[in-house]
Amino acid sequence: MDPVIAQVNAVFQISIAIILLGSLVFKKKRRYFLHGAMMLVAVVLNVVSFLFVMLPSLLGLEIIRTQPLHVFSIVALAHACVGAVSMILGAWIVGSWHLQSSTVNCVKRRIIMRLVLILWLLALVVGIVLYMFLYTNF
Repeated sequence: MDPVIAQVNAVFQISIAIILLGSLVFKKKRRYFLHGAMMLVAVVLNVVSFLFVMLPSLLGLEIIRTQPLHVFSIVALAHACVGAVSMILGAWIVGSWHLQSSTVNCVKRRIIMRLVLILWLLALVVGIVLYMFLYTNF
């Protein structure tokens, strides 16, 4: 992948993390509609990034095909799996919410929401490490 695209995507992912964490401020203030709307924005932006940057990048990593047991291949695939699970669960949560003003269904999914946040942040950190390995002198 072009290093400039990788750098733009890294900044994009950090921006999504800021949106995600910013949505938690609205949750704390009990502004659930704004919390949900920001989560929707974060999920949509992440899906766009996945489809146009991350998936093509993963599929283009020759080391995964040639050396699937190499530590880099294992870490890249683990990153992809954790990221995919968090993205799918995040899309499911946002999709099932439908920007409702009621919080009844949200309370039921609180544990899953926390799990998604943890998985997404884990995928972000591992993605940053992979970026540093590929595009810096790390």
